[in-house]
Amino acid sequence: MNDNTPRQFTHRTAAAFAVLLMTCTWTLAGTLPEKAKLRFDTAAAKRHLLFLADDSMRGRNTPSPQLEQSAEYIAERFRESGLVPVNGAWFHHYELVRTELGPTQRLVIQRRGVETEFQLKADFIPFENTGAGKISDARVVFAGFGITAPEFEYDDYANIDARGAVVVVFRGEPNTDDSTKFAGKMYTKYMSVGEKARNAKAHGAIAVLALDAPRATRRLLVTGFAWPSIFPAVPRDALPLTLTAATDWIPAVHVGTSFVNAVFDSVGVLRSDVEAIDSTLTPRSRVVEDVTVSLQVDLAREAVNLRNVVGMVKGSTYPDEYVVLGAHYDHIGVMTAKTAGADTIFNGADDNASGTTGLLLAADAIANADVQPERSVVFLAFSGEEKGLLGSKAYCRTPLLPLANCVAMVNMDMIGRCEGNKLSIGGNTRCPDLAQMNAEENDDLEEPFTLAYDIERYFYRSDQASFAEQEIPVIFYFTGEHGDYHKITDEVEKLNVRRLVDIARLATTVVWRSTGQPRSRFVKN
Repeated sequence: MNDNTPRQFTHRTAAAFAVLLMTCTWTLAGTLPEKAKLRFDTAAAKRHLLFLADDSMRGRNTPSPQLEQSAEYIAERFRESGLVPVNGAWFHHYELVRTELGPTQRLVIQRRGVETEFQLKADFIPFENTGAGKISDARVVFAGFGITAPEFEYDDYANIDARGAVVVVFRGEPNTDDSTKFAGKMYTKYMSVGEKARNAKAHGAIAVLALDAPRATRRLLVTGFAWPSIFPAVPRDALPLTLTAATDWIPAVHVGTSFVNAVFDSVGVLRSDVEAIDSTLTPRSRVVEDVTVSLQVDLAREAVNLRNVVGMVKGSTYPDEYVVLGAHYDHIGVMTAKTAGADTIFNGADDNASGTTGLLLAADAIANADVQPERSVVFLAFSGEEKGLLGSKAYCRTPLLPLANCVAMVNMDMIGRCEGNKLSIGGNTRCPDLAQMNAEENDDLEEPFTLAYDIERYFYRSDQASFAEQEIPVIFYFTGEHGDYHKITDEVEKLNVRRLVDIARLATTVVWRSTGQPRSRFVKN
């Protein structure tokens, strides 16, 4: 429709024109500058990979001297590329606590006047995310999977009082045919024992005893955590690390067949419960009559200081708002040699020297573009990912810049294999705008990837999850788990370096577009 009626140019018209002009500016600010695209170089990628995944880095364990050496390498590359520090700092410092078992671990039940004491390792083992505590003669509540999930209209605590009780729960989550819930969604955050313990505490429980859901087995194994004090072959550097002293955590212990037989008479009783929950998604929670539990979990703790690496390219128009591009640079260290001269180093070439290399290439490209991005770009290399996303969780707890000003987070984790031209994208259901940007930019590539949206089950296993928990839009690049995952055979020569560079360029293009677009949506999922 064309309207040629003359109008007076009023303040309101001027304001509308300004909004229109801003909208056009956002819309046109899409493409990564050509000068930036030319910075993506396979030779540079190989140099980074060969440094980070070299045997001398000893698998970049968190913590280790080699992890710190890797951090210095990344910071120096940031400086060389022309990034600036964030608030004057190239590092985001945070403190962890290393936990080990103390001298006393005890689990006893009283049932109808009969006392049964269980044996550490054979019958029960504390989890790595356990709290310490001493409990005497507490009542017992069975709480199914220990889940409260309003979005799925499911709550194992709906009709029970867990206050002051020891709660018995299944590990995992219901196996349902409903594709919109729990295992039908390729697993959720509710699977973790840590989340179950947090939820139990929120309902007033004083401890959690978790057991494997007995769907097809008569014998329930006890694994808990491989504490060096009870598994001598496990090195001390495998001890669990947490973000706080965990003094507010409740005891969380893995129990098995002996405990179930003593409290519930048989594994079959609980098998019927799990089958009913799976088939109906109806809780089967109840008070366990005539049973009390006494439990002691004793812990010793020490502080460990760590750091993420950070650098920035300032935005031209909205410098206080920013997009994060991230990758974790740690891996899992070394193992004990089984034979003399055997390889013992988990080099982590794909996991995640590949993503860290992509981060370094992107930082160099954006810093050396002939124009600035409209918003700032913050480049974050995370430590502690392999220990439970600790570096990214720490950053989100104590950010160097306000998280309210973070408009998107792009993450690269294991982008080095790219078999069959497949590139998996995560976060697409939570952040459809970013997924759409990525699809459009992929279509414009000379050699587009075959995009797959098949990694929801990995979503909470990489650093974008820490930002998504803050409802920050995210997108996650991943080329798939493989036979060398967390093995000493994850070596540089097995990487598809050319396509790694292409993935890094694609991710950088999405970052660039995000700096010049209205904020993307975040859909709770």
